[in-house]
Amino acid sequence: MNDSETSEKPKRTRKSAKSEETKTNNNKDKEPEVDNHFAPADKFKRIKTTFDIQELNNLARLYPDEYWKDNADNGEMINFINENYPLEIVQEANIQDYYSFNEEKKTQIVGIVLSPDGQMLVTFSTIGSAKIWDMETFELIQTLRDTGEKQIDEFFVGRFTPSMEYIVVAGKLKDRNKWSIEDDDNHILPCPLKIFDVVSGQVIARLEGHAEEVLCIKSVVFKNENYYVTTSQDGYIIKWKMKENWIELENFERMNDGITCMAFTISFLPNTGNKYFIAATDGDVSLFDFENAQIIQRFVTPYTHYCDCVKIVDCIEYPKPKYVWGVSDKLPTKESPMFCYFVTRGVEVLDIEDETVPSKPNRCHLEKLIYPVSEHDHFRIEDIKNYNDGDYHSNSWLIKITSNGRYIAAPTYDGKVFLFNLKTGKVSGMLHYHEDVEVRDVIFHPYKPLLLSCSDEYLIN
Repeated sequence: MNDSETSEKPKRTRKSAKSEETKTNNNKDKEPEVDNHFAPADKFKRIKTTFDIQELNNLARLYPDEYWKDNADNGEMINFINENYPLEIVQEANIQDYYSFNEEKKTQIVGIVLSPDGQMLVTFSTIGSAKIWDMETFELIQTLRDTGEKQIDEFFVGRFTPSMEYIVVAGKLKDRNKWSIEDDDNHILPCPLKIFDVVSGQVIARLEGHAEEVLCIKSVVFKNENYYVTTSQDGYIIKWKMKENWIELENFERMNDGITCMAFTISFLPNTGNKYFIAATDGDVSLFDFENAQIIQRFVTPYTHYCDCVKIVDCIEYPKPKYVWGVSDKLPTKESPMFCYFVTRGVEVLDIEDETVPSKPNRCHLEKLIYPVSEHDHFRIEDIKNYNDGDYHSNSWLIKITSNGRYIAAPTYDGKVFLFNLKTGKVSGMLHYHEDVEVRDVIFHPYKPLLLSCSDEYLIN
């Protein structure tokens, strides 16, 4: 989406009621669509770009990935989930955030994130608070709230700085004195990123640039320079160049896209020195050149409404590439290309006859992303496997999935988390410890046998 673009955007979509977050196809005479899994998008003409393979190889060697130091095959992360290794609720973990109204506990905990060392958990809620919890004792350490904010804060996402001295938090800012009939909520204002000092609890910096809800925050180092990367319901993905302390802004730049209406989550490609990332954009998956702030490819997905989550995964039981940039002595070839895996989830339009059920069963997908091997080559995607179950109901947007390399943890809109085996596609387990509401986010702890989830209620399980 360019700054000069003046065409009207689609109306904003509400995220609460499951009967409203998907569009209905009322054209009964239309032929059923055939799934064309992750094919290049017709509505987007691929940017003519070239790849300097030797330069990318050198970049990957100079700046090796910091990802996947822990997975299910090493350390103390949850490894197997079955009858012999069941998951059980941790009763002593009393992690919650709410306010009371008529003796009823109210809030939505939309997101959770761990500190870089895994010792702290932060919860982000719609009552404008971010709470920091000790992962050993499960006790509350700190509550972050912008006491100087005159409008209504809702926090969705956040990220610790590497030193863990600060947390950057974002979500939605609403006008306290103006109502939106279209949203059935307070009128939305431009939504800043707020950087909190963890010890004092004070906001020490604001980053202004997004017009609507911020849906994802990543911190990344590219060529020894620090950046935040954010996505938003306004359709923009922004790279924020920060100074060495991660709190002072040097400049920001919007990704050159042109067609995205909503940008959901992103994930950086392994072994590229953080030059490329993949993003869930509208109903598609897009590839971006981070260095040049440019979309380079876009792929349609099998989801009929939104693809709202994409995540690179380290698949333990799938083949690995023979040659890898920055690691192997030889470069990948056409016969033996470099590749990685990623998972997605999405939302379907509602059924024509029964507008309370999706037109297609909800599924997650595992994909292989094949890297270019020559100057004029391009990225390609192969659909590997999909995951579903008759009781897996997840037709609500802004829900995130995750993986430990052996399983996909996939939340639902009725309080459950399904555990799908990545290799077999079968259900290895199902957790139902939340009320019958949307489970929003789920994460595997990197070195503790813990799975954490949050939902549209006030508890973390």
